Amino acid sequence: MTGTPEEDGLHVIDLDDESEIYDEDMVEEGEETSTWVDGDAEEDLESLRAAFVDAFNARNLDDLLAMVADDVEVPDIAGDDGREVLAREIEAIWSNAPALLLTRAFVDGEPCALAWLPDEGDFWARTALLCFEHEGDRITLVSMSEDADRLQRAAAEAPDIDELDEWSDWTEWETGAETQLHSRQSV
Repeated sequence: MTGTPEEDGLHVIDLDDESEIYDEDMVEEGEETSTWVDGDAEEDLESLRAAFVDAFNARNLDDLLAMVADDVEVPDIAGDDGREVLAREIEAIWSNAPALLLTRAFVDGEPCALAWLPDEGDFWARTALLCFEHEGDRITLVSMSEDADRLQRAAAEAPDIDELDEWSDWTEWETGAETQLHSRQSV
């Protein structure tokens, strides 16, 4: 399938153009198809990044790990690379920063993810820029850019209150404490 890439990483498909409609008969018997959870993977970085962001924000470690290679490189984490190392780091992030959300972003035309935390003034602060590489339908590298200029230049929208509402109640399940939400605006 082809389509016109949009800002947020989505592709618009012209349903009137029959050449763009998926035909199951086009998949050869024995041909490997997508292996990540949503089954809608185009083997491109934008689709993988979008699925990573969604799984991260849903706090769904199984879905997130389903799209990364067993030997995924994680250069910003001390020690070895691999899926288990990434899993431990993500669980630590969720535990230490329960309000942290990712959004889809682009820097210099490259799809990436921007991490946001709400501050005391009810604004969203950019905290990290995640960069990815892939091979086929698997993410092979997850790294944080150390370039502060790239972090500021990343084209992304701050999370909105609806996204926080959707994911905020998971802390109540973990700690038993109800999460209080305030309207937030981007810095």
